[in-house]
Order: sequence, then C-alpha cells, then structure tokens
Amino acid sequence: MRLKDFNIVYQIARTELRVIFYSPVAWLILVVFAVQCGFSFCDVIWPAIKSQSLGYEVQALTGSVFTSGKGIFPVMLEHLYFYIPLLTMGLMSREFSSGSIKLLYSSPVTSAQIILGKYLSVMIYCAVLLGVILVYVGLGALTIGHMDGTLIFSNFLGMYLLICAYAVIGLFMSCLTSYQVVAAIGTLAFLSFLNFIGGVGQEIPLVRDITYWLSISGRSREMINGLICSEDILYFILVSAMFIGFSVLKLLSLIHI
Repeated sequence: MRLKDFNIVYQIARTELRVIFYSPVAWLILVVFAVQCGFSFCDVIWPAIKSQSLGYEVQALTGSVFTSGKGIFPVMLEHLYFYIPLLTMGLMSREFSSGSIKLLYSSPVTSAQIILGKYLSVMIYCAVLLGVILVYVGLGALTIGHMDGTLIFSNFLGMYLLICAYAVIGLFMSCLTSYQVVAAIGTLAFLSFLNFIGGVGQEIPLVRDITYWLSISGRSREMINGLICSEDILYFILVSAMFIGFSVLKLLSLIHI
C-alpha cells in the first residue's frame, strides 16, 4: 500500500472513530464490559485472598484469576460476541440509510480504502475495549507475586484476534443492508452459530473436523491456555482478509447497479 493510500485509510478511520465515540452505544459497551470484568475479577480474586489470609498456600494464582474456568479471560471470551453487533451495525448501514455513501463514491477513494478505514477504526476501538482488562491486570499485579506476564500476553493476543475477527464479520453484515437493526441481528445470529457449532457432532470424526474449522472462538482457547500457535494466528488473518474481500466486493457491486 502506498503512503497516499494509507493516509486516506487513516483519515477514514479517524472520522469513523469520532462517529463511534460520539455515540452513547460505544460508551455503554465500555461501561458494561468494565463492570462484567469487575464481577469476574472479584469472583476469583476474593476467594484466593481469603484462602491466603487463612494460611492456605495458593498456587498458580495467575492462571486461577485470569485463565481458569471462572477467570476473566475465559468468562469474557464467552460473552465477547454480544458486544460486537452493537458496535458494527452502523459502520456501513448508516452510510446507506443516510445517503452519505454517494459522497464517498464521488470522492477520490476506492471501495477497499473505505472498508479498510472502517475496519481500522473498529480495530482501534477493540484495543481500547480490551484495554479495560489492563486495569484488572494491574490490580492483579499488586496482589499476585511473580505474575506470569507471558500468559497474560497470550490471553490478550487471543482475545484481540478473536474480537477483530468478530468485527470484520459485523462489518460485512453491515454492508448487506441499510437497516442497522437488521445488521445487528444478522451479526449476532452468525456469531452465535460460529460459537456453538464447535460442540456439534463431536462423536463423528468427519463432523468434528469440520466444526473445528468453523468454531472461530475455539481457535483462541489455545492462546487462553498460554499456547500461541502460528496456525491459529494465520486462521484469524485469513478470516479477516476473506470478509474484508467480501465487503469490498459488495461495495463494488453496488457501484455498478
């Protein structure tokens, strides 16, 4: 990508970020996400502190607080796809319904630049959203001796790749309709399917292999457990690239109508 193209993408992303943060929905998502993280953190840290105060030895506290079944990362991973439809429903639907898409078409920008700019803005917002967890990581660092930083990094990477994959799917759904509610419902239905398909037909080898590839959230669970696999990272990159391509093709088809 040339520097000029990158500047255009950056300007689109910057404009979209302003729109996102002017919306009360973005701030509501941040507040709800922070509260849910707080409840998850308290549910695991207080029993550990209580046990330690009673003289019991607490081992692998980093894993217990952040990566165990009730830890922050697994709990937030299960509910992550509920936040994305509200965030992405207006990315392109708003442009279609307001007619501002015609201004974009008449300006010297390409469909790929529009999509990449929109996606970059959501990636930045997702980084801010997951940054909320850093507050609780900091609190954990004050309470947990010799906290495992590499495990925390692996969890952050897994969740960020997953939420970015969710976001690009939501962006594509937003390209399909001018109604934001329809885009939100479609995104939620599709993400729900991808989350629950991993548990289908596990007793049949062929079906198990197919559902493993379709279960997008299952790809991040290895990183939640502390294992960073290049295959999983490549999977998220390919999924993102594929839906970005679908979104660009959808915009190009609208131009020729």
